[in-house]
Amino acid sequence: MIITRIEASNILKYRKLALNLPEQGLIAISGQNESGKSSIGEAVCFALFGRTFSVAPQDVQKVVRWGENQCNVSLFFKVNDRAYELSRFLDRDGNHSAKLSLSGEAEPLARGVEQVADALSGLLGFEYEQFVESFYLAQREITTPHPHSQAVKIMAGMAPLEKVEHEIDFEIEERKELLDEVQAECDSVERELDELAIEDGLLEQLESDRLETIDQADRVRVLSDEMAERLDTYTANTRRIYQAKSARSRASFLRFVFFLLAVASGALWYLLTEGAQMPLAAQLRELLDAQLPNWQQIPVIWTAYAAGGFGLLFLLMWMRASAKSGTVQRLRAESGELAETLLAARDIEVEFAQAEEQIEPGHEEHLDTDGEEVEDIEPDAMPQRPELSQLQLLQDKVAAAEATARQVREYVEPELAWLGYVGELLGSEVAQLEEAIGEEQGRLEEARGLREILAGMQGKRDEVKGRIQLRRRANELLQGAIAHLSNNFNRDIKDLVARMLPLFTDARYEHLQIDDD
Repeated sequence: MIITRIEASNILKYRKLALNLPEQGLIAISGQNESGKSSIGEAVCFALFGRTFSVAPQDVQKVVRWGENQCNVSLFFKVNDRAYELSRFLDRDGNHSAKLSLSGEAEPLARGVEQVADALSGLLGFEYEQFVESFYLAQREITTPHPHSQAVKIMAGMAPLEKVEHEIDFEIEERKELLDEVQAECDSVERELDELAIEDGLLEQLESDRLETIDQADRVRVLSDEMAERLDTYTANTRRIYQAKSARSRASFLRFVFFLLAVASGALWYLLTEGAQMPLAAQLRELLDAQLPNWQQIPVIWTAYAAGGFGLLFLLMWMRASAKSGTVQRLRAESGELAETLLAARDIEVEFAQAEEQIEPGHEEHLDTDGEEVEDIEPDAMPQRPELSQLQLLQDKVAAAEATARQVREYVEPELAWLGYVGELLGSEVAQLEEAIGEEQGRLEEARGLREILAGMQGKRDEVKGRIQLRRRANELLQGAIAHLSNNFNRDIKDLVARMLPLFTDARYEHLQIDDD
């Protein structure tokens, strides 16, 4: 910036001030004390920033000349060969206005105190603080107001980089807070996962146990139905076997009788016909004459017919007896199937004990996850199962259908009651396992959702960490750039001061050192 002209009225000691300044060379102002030398510098400062070093900002009205109500100042200057005009007005009531425009242009570049301040900052590259510390030394001040100010850093070009560095530090802190929040959420989700206590393979084990228990329950049900059906068959067959045996006995008796009658009739016919000359025939005729005087009136052929008839009845009774024997054997074989069922049912005791041992300890904690009590069958309600020794004594008789229906029922009915209890208990186990499977599936689904959330949070956490690392790297680069600018600036200032200080100090001072701050 090159100041070319200053115009002012009623400012500080001046009623009127008009100065034309050369664009090249040094300008010196001399005069008596209190003659207004400092007021010219104050007028320039007020024109640029609306304040001065000697007057506090809250007392800025004091720049108005004593006895006057208002003041104004115009500053003409050049920046990069472009001429600008800056005008500022102030009265004792605090009314303050400013305008910045290109020389010769009617439309201003900025109007208003704040708008002009913003426009000048961008145009000149410095503000009030840098001006009073870099270009302006107020009267009776031998040091700048802020010895460790930003002015040197601004002149060295380091201030914008430090500003960016501070902004990045702020962003790093913000992301650290975000990282803490994300990590807290991750920890919370991980705790929820830990609380679920998911066991690998538990669902598969529960489903396997459920299928196994269903198979056992189906087998118990089938055996119970088969045993009840065969018990009814055995009971009915016991009566049928008795009836068949009775019929067979009658048929056997009649068969024997008819056999004797057939033999007797045949012998009678033979003795009366073909064997008439035999001594036995004579005795037979005498016997007949004594017992049946009119027997000769009966045709002898009828005895042959009687022998044939009795022989035929004999055959019929023999066939009937054989049929009844077959019926008895068939009924006994049919009744003997009950023994096989009873033996198969005894295996349930071992298998159920194993199933009970597997299910109860392994799934106890999963069958009642809602804290509700599961209704169990009281041990006292379990029917008393017949002893195995009782079956061993009865088995052969049942297989041969020789046991009475009462003996069989005394064993089978308690066995059926026990199997019914086992079936109910297995059904309860199936229901509990299905409930446990449903709950485990829900827990696995919840765990799957939590893992997806956790994966997303971990990705976000890694992203935030990456952004923090990126900004730290950027700050490292900025610090390197700042150090580079500082070294260059110090070197240039050292070279310049080595040439200038001897000229101002009669060669008494030659060096100036600027520290890292």
